[in-house]
Amino acid sequence: MSSTEYQVDRRELQFVVNETLGAGKLCELPDFSDFDEEMFTMIINEASTFSEQVLAPLNENGDRQGCRIENGSVITPDGFANAWEQFGKGGWLSMNLPPEYGGQGLPEVISIIGKETQLAANQGFTIGASLTSGAANLIYTFGSAEQKNNFCEKMFSGKWSGSMCLTESHAGTAVGDTKTTATKQDTGHYLIKGTKQFITNGDHDMADNIIHLLLARTADAPKGTKGISLFIVPKIRLDGTPNDVKIVSIEHKMGINGSPTCLLSFGENNDCQGYLLKAENMGMSQMFQLMNEARLLVGLQGLAGAGAAVQNAWAYAKERTQGPSTVHPGEKALIIEFPDVRRMLMQMKAVTEGLRALMYTTAWYTDMANHGPEESREKYQDLLDLHIPICKSFGTDQGSEVANLGIQVLGGVGFTKDFPLEQNVRDQKIGSIYEGTNGIQALDLVGRKFNTKNGQLLKVLLDELCWFDQHSPEGELKGWVAEWETYSILMQKCIASLKKTGEAEGKDGYVLYASNMLDLMGDVLCCFYLLKQAVSAQKKWNSMLIGTASQAELLEENEEAQFYWNKLRTTEFYVWSVLPRALSNAKTINNANLAPLRASL
Repeated sequence: MSSTEYQVDRRELQFVVNETLGAGKLCELPDFSDFDEEMFTMIINEASTFSEQVLAPLNENGDRQGCRIENGSVITPDGFANAWEQFGKGGWLSMNLPPEYGGQGLPEVISIIGKETQLAANQGFTIGASLTSGAANLIYTFGSAEQKNNFCEKMFSGKWSGSMCLTESHAGTAVGDTKTTATKQDTGHYLIKGTKQFITNGDHDMADNIIHLLLARTADAPKGTKGISLFIVPKIRLDGTPNDVKIVSIEHKMGINGSPTCLLSFGENNDCQGYLLKAENMGMSQMFQLMNEARLLVGLQGLAGAGAAVQNAWAYAKERTQGPSTVHPGEKALIIEFPDVRRMLMQMKAVTEGLRALMYTTAWYTDMANHGPEESREKYQDLLDLHIPICKSFGTDQGSEVANLGIQVLGGVGFTKDFPLEQNVRDQKIGSIYEGTNGIQALDLVGRKFNTKNGQLLKVLLDELCWFDQHSPEGELKGWVAEWETYSILMQKCIASLKKTGEAEGKDGYVLYASNMLDLMGDVLCCFYLLKQAVSAQKKWNSMLIGTASQAELLEENEEAQFYWNKLRTTEFYVWSVLPRALSNAKTINNANLAPLRASL
């Protein structure tokens, strides 16, 4: 492939989903009995083709052209409206949504394939599509029969799109400070009045209608988050007349320029009709469903961007000649022959595959929590709740790191707009900010999840990390697992250290280094899931060695052998060259230095 094009690594996805997670076993569950592994493989291929042929060619223009307002409406980049129509007709919006209203009802671990490839191909386009799915699922989960009939099918098909309206200029993370009001009318609907900021796909020309899921405060509602309700606010009312929703402006951003980020005004003429979702004062608990989905999606943005960066950098390193190398002294050589370049590429590959292992396992936990045997659902929900903030924060931070490293591989041309990596870097940055900043994710992990159900979530995780007690590693994996186990123990000691700091210094001391704790856990978990993958790869590799003349001959002639060999080398690198950065985080946590709290800032 060229260093400027996007091409899905189908073999990698098949390995993760089918060979390691065993997604085919999900078909034994009643909710997924209509599927089989062959169908999952077909979906991998179809999703890949759509992303490569429809979305990827629009990525650069989406960034360069951006969005604009004409006659009070947002115009999206050329080709986006047509792509949206294909997106809806192809069923990509509704992969994991219920069949009752036209969804495909696929497992999340299969749906995530579509999301990753689409995000890697074109983030600006895809994030709005994902919010549509999330908003539609909220209506399906909490809406009345009438609301489901009115909205779900059209949103599942992409005829209508959706948005999430939380943020106000004075109320970002502090959602409880929302000033938007909802006043109940005798007819049963509410009149909405207020302004919402940073609304992804808040207005556009791709769908016939936009269904806003909006947080507002009713009369006499309790203060703070307890008094927030969730409303369905369509741009166009069900009778076909325009609602009192106005696009005020769009943000001019450093990245995801293909996505219109809007400032919306509701009820300027006191005629914005909204429909309560289920009951008053339930808005935050309802929105948390969408926010959890969105946070996993944002983590996936980090993975997707990292995956695209790996492809771009790897391809460039195989086509760019420079200087002599030890392999070809006295003549120009491909830069992929240079040790430092190989180190950077392996760093990018190892981190990206670690993130993929983390994200896809989390998606599998989602399936088991929602569709698995009743007796095990609580366990998987606990694992899911603990993984979500790690996926979001670690995924986006590491995705940005990988993209930046990719630019370093390309050198000077990476800093130009002639190659896609500079857009990748810009597009990636928003991931650490929206859907709850990464600092908020760390606070959620340490301040809430560690203490939920008297520490039960942590106990479930530690049980999960004992997997190798029942699956004894062999050969070189034995040493890798032993090394990883020292970090797993270190993680547990750091959790205890945090608690001691909290007892001595109070809440501020306890959460001061929450981000370091999250990053440490991110590395330990990514490495753990990579090691589980390595067990599968090692079995395949060993079976291929049987009857071969030599290892070198096998690697020269057999692409499958190369794949499994490289899987093992990637895991090896993560254990010995990536995982050690956890030591720095551990030392920071254990030192518990309070200078940031004591400084006169």
